[in-house]
Amino acid sequence: MPETKLTLEQIETIITGYPDSPYYIRQNIVVPNVDWGFLNHEADLLVLSKAKCLTEIEIKRTWSDFMADFKKKHTHYDKKLSHFYYAVPFSIGERVFNWLYEGEYKCRSSFIYYERSKVTGYTEHNPNKCGLIIYASREETASRSQRIGSCCLNVGATRMNNYKCSVEEELKLLRLCGMRVWNLKKKLSLLQAKQQRKQEKIVEQRKAALEEWPELFTK
Repeated sequence: MPETKLTLEQIETIITGYPDSPYYIRQNIVVPNVDWGFLNHEADLLVLSKAKCLTEIEIKRTWSDFMADFKKKHTHYDKKLSHFYYAVPFSIGERVFNWLYEGEYKCRSSFIYYERSKVTGYTEHNPNKCGLIIYASREETASRSQRIGSCCLNVGATRMNNYKCSVEEELKLLRLCGMRVWNLKKKLSLLQAKQQRKQEKIVEQRKAALEEWPELFTK
């Protein structure tokens, strides 16, 4: 059984796409898939707050994916980052909590918005005292809403640095965000063109069938 059926794009939407999301896009500048260059490592989601502080969110969909992060040569520390979070599915939330923290894990699916785990310490795997976001699908939370799913800040991240982005850095992030939008539009236009060709082919096949077997289409 997969640890989550949610796609990366759906998870990003849960974390940023709703008014009560932890990092709502109308209140923050949120840039997905930030390559090497802006930071000293790649970032799944980079959030710039109104206070010009940066938060990185590393999205994991499986336990093996999460554990692979600790085998990499680089870490998620960068002098520009104020906070760092792991975002993991509800199904592995407790295992991840026990890997990163000491304390009591709390997160029932039906109360995902309200419950917070109690942290009494940090394990050796969490030297920068990162935070934890738990996300779940609509089916897991038994929600009646039309949302894809829900999430919460289960453990708040400890501030790593007091760095504030300059105007030039903010503009660079905005350019990256614009590039992501237009790349998505390009992919969407290609999918639309493919769908149009498919529809045109169906119409042509129906016309050919009508000409060859007209009796099939008459009452």
